[in-house]
Amino acid sequence: MRAELPQPARSKLPTIHYGWIILGAGTFGSFMTLPGQTAGVSVFFDPITSELGISRTSASIAYAAGTLAGILPAPAIGRWIDRLGPRPTATIIALGLALACAFMACVQSALTLLMGFAFLRGAAIGGLSLVSQQVVNLWFVRRRGIAAAAASLGLAAGSMVFPQGNDFLISQFGWRGAYLALAGSVALTILPVAALLFRDRPEKFGLSPDAGLARPSKEPQPEPSFSRQQALRTGAFWLLCAAGFLTNAVGTALLLNHFSIMQTAGVAYVDALTLLALTGGVQAVATIGTGILVDRFEPRRLVPLAMGMLALASVLPAFGGSVAVSWLYALSLGGAYGSQQAINAAGYAQYFGRDHLGAIRGTSFVFGVAGAALGPLPFAASIEWTGSYAAVLAICSGLSLVCGTAAFVVSGPSVAADAMMVTAPTTERTS
Repeated sequence: MRAELPQPARSKLPTIHYGWIILGAGTFGSFMTLPGQTAGVSVFFDPITSELGISRTSASIAYAAGTLAGILPAPAIGRWIDRLGPRPTATIIALGLALACAFMACVQSALTLLMGFAFLRGAAIGGLSLVSQQVVNLWFVRRRGIAAAAASLGLAAGSMVFPQGNDFLISQFGWRGAYLALAGSVALTILPVAALLFRDRPEKFGLSPDAGLARPSKEPQPEPSFSRQQALRTGAFWLLCAAGFLTNAVGTALLLNHFSIMQTAGVAYVDALTLLALTGGVQAVATIGTGILVDRFEPRRLVPLAMGMLALASVLPAFGGSVAVSWLYALSLGGAYGSQQAINAAGYAQYFGRDHLGAIRGTSFVFGVAGAALGPLPFAASIEWTGSYAAVLAICSGLSLVCGTAAFVVSGPSVAADAMMVTAPTTERTS
């Protein structure tokens, strides 16, 4: 079979809608962000700090500063996607991620570690993750929730595969050799996928969105078209940003310090590694389940679900490391990550449309990744000053509950959508 893209003369071979190719490519793009995701980095944390002779606090500060520096170009990357299309943007970013992995193999000090984290996090989170989500959002409209959730399964699958794989590579080749292996895998996989398969929105090729599937039976609503400035004036934008900030802040801190937190709770290293895989599996299930719900309910209505599970994951480590508590912790953390991932992946597009989605998502990524950068710092300070994570975990649980409660107060932007609708045709972009 061949993918259906316009061409002067089509053969009589059976075709498949190119939207399915896009969905697969976006899913794989999310999967290959794991070298720069916290779940992938956490396995390297102890070997790096041990060889470089730096404290966990210093490494956490380097991780935070590198993450903040790496995410700064995200708004510009979002605008590039809007203007140039996903294919050239994704190709450049995939090359950058391969080079970032190679650079990590060469770090020699806290300063070069900070630089490495900046390259790695910027390319993976602010770049490849953004464009992989964006390309799926461009090709799916009425079925965006389930499509975006399905694409996000790449991240959940990576969370199950990469920690174990990275641990094996480190045991065989050391952490520097493992990063070189990751650089090669990025160059040989997602780089050609981005260059060959990513495409701009389907209307440019005379195709319909949603992979050509029949529209839902109910009368479709007109697609909104908010500019970035208009989106910034809505409560829904800031609610989604706040939920993303907290999920990344708390989730990143829990994952980055996973083995330390599990050790203080009395969980053995092998069991802690198994819990990471379980978290990824639950994340996958929660992502799909929430994606289905996003197609039926307003995204803001689902925020309390994600925040409630995040609050539970924050307090459970304080109850010790029994089997039941450990598994409930993994279920809560995976559920929080998966549900928020689906809400973020489709929520902005549902509320604000596709015309300026790159610029809007680029801005929202700054807040989300800022949470990932800042979240580990209080945890590092807590364990160093008090010898316990209890106080910071309690604070994180409280903040999560506050954000979940705010979702009942904030209104959606749909009331003003008609006034904000952009009727001018969208500017042509090259892919």
